[in-house]
Amino acid sequence: MKKKILYLASFDEKVVADIKWALENLLVNFEFEVIRNLSQLAEVLFEEEEKIAAIILDLFLSSVRDLASIGKPEVKTINGTYAGFMILEHFLRQENNSPYRNIPVLILTAKILTQGEKELIQKLKADKVEYIELFGPGWRERFKSFINRLFLK
Repeated sequence: MKKKILYLASFDEKVVADIKWALENLLVNFEFEVIRNLSQLAEVLFEEEEKIAAIILDLFLSSVRDLASIGKPEVKTINGTYAGFMILEHFLRQENNSPYRNIPVLILTAKILTQGEKELIQKLKADKVEYIELFGPGWRERFKSFINRLFLK
């Protein structure tokens, strides 16, 4: 069974192309699927959970104002600014009860993290969550290393 990597981001086409370019030379066999919105992510996870090798997630998702599409309209994202963190907390790592808890998540974002956000990422490392600053020094190498680790297991 071919494993799948899901990428949920704001979708600047140049960024998507750069991610695909960074993946091209890896010697791993997987599908790469760009996810356009939260309901699509939920649908793919529900239907193909056993195939998902990882989720790549941006923190800023301008189209995600709340988590209503996954049944949590009370969870707001401050105009998409904290959408990635809200998706992690209330869906992917939902109080230890998420069926998707064991799927590794890579936060790949150009957002400069605050000290509090960095501390939160450190806590989430135990939950298979990693962070790479998109376009930061050496980001492509760290990204490729993350992907290779997934497929060496």
